[in-house]
Amino acid sequence: MTRVALAGVLLGAWSVLAGAAKEAPAAKAAPAAEPGRAAGSKKVKVLARGTWPFVPVYEQTALPRQQQQWALRRARQLIALAGPHAPEAVARALRLKAVDFKKHLLLAVADGTLPLVGVSGGGPPSAPNRVAIRRVEVRDQVLVVTWSRPPRRKQDPILTHPLEVVLVPRFAGEVRFEQAPPDGKEGPKIAGKAVRVLARALFPDGWKTEVPAIQWVVRSAEELVDPRIKASDEVIERMRQAQVARYARALKVPAIDFETQMILGVSGGVQNSDGYRVEVTRVVERGRNLVVYWRLRAPAPGGTVNATPSHPAEVVLVKQFAGPVKFRQEAAAKD
Repeated sequence: MTRVALAGVLLGAWSVLAGAAKEAPAAKAAPAAEPGRAAGSKKVKVLARGTWPFVPVYEQTALPRQQQQWALRRARQLIALAGPHAPEAVARALRLKAVDFKKHLLLAVADGTLPLVGVSGGGPPSAPNRVAIRRVEVRDQVLVVTWSRPPRRKQDPILTHPLEVVLVPRFAGEVRFEQAPPDGKEGPKIAGKAVRVLARALFPDGWKTEVPAIQWVVRSAEELVDPRIKASDEVIERMRQAQVARYARALKVPAIDFETQMILGVSGGVQNSDGYRVEVTRVVERGRNLVVYWRLRAPAPGGTVNATPSHPAEVVLVKQFAGPVKFRQEAAAKD
């Protein structure tokens, strides 16, 4: 029996017992929930919002201090090494529209054993040598890749983990890598059939791992400085205030009052180009939880974008909430 019907029955019974001749009044129905909002939820006002351009595209992770070589025959192998957008990034570096793995093979060599030394004119330290694939040839049904470590040139960028990748025609057999002798000395000549290198590119920092989509909550200014940092209270406070000011600028507010307000942040993961943006569509109190709904908005069709990876993010300012915060992604949309 529904709540309304039960109320009617009880009121009717009371009228009979009291001898009342008039009809019992109808009970009021509970207000209906707004479309798209579950019963018992309460919409939270977004006080301010702004884009957050500080989420990096790549993680600052230490790469292996060793020499590595790869023969990549499938896109999924490259994705496993350098993230879901690596095929597009490598194609751009090779000045190609795309890498056709049905017709081509990628060969790559990286060297993480080189020291980092100072460079003339100051600036960050660099490895003194780059990596270069000198020859690719077939010997006795084996594809042999000869590589070396020539000195870094003036036109080369700062090298932290030099890696070179070349594109060659597809080869289904065994691939073997050989490092050429140092100082330009040639080893014994072995007859082989040369394979044409179709394109090559240098990656000064090796294969870098993409930063995944992240969400975060800032309830106090103290959370804005890594607690592992060892410095004086004065220095820590300056760092903290600088971070608060950066959030205030992004949110376009004069100040943030963490006594009554908190920050919610959402990033959409690495995208192939700029022009993408994240939008927090609504914030809802549901029981003991705060639920943040967001979507990724793609560039408008036909719009002008730069073909460089980006990591879009948005921050919003809402009232303080002490309970758990959950994030829910909605279907993607286009601007």
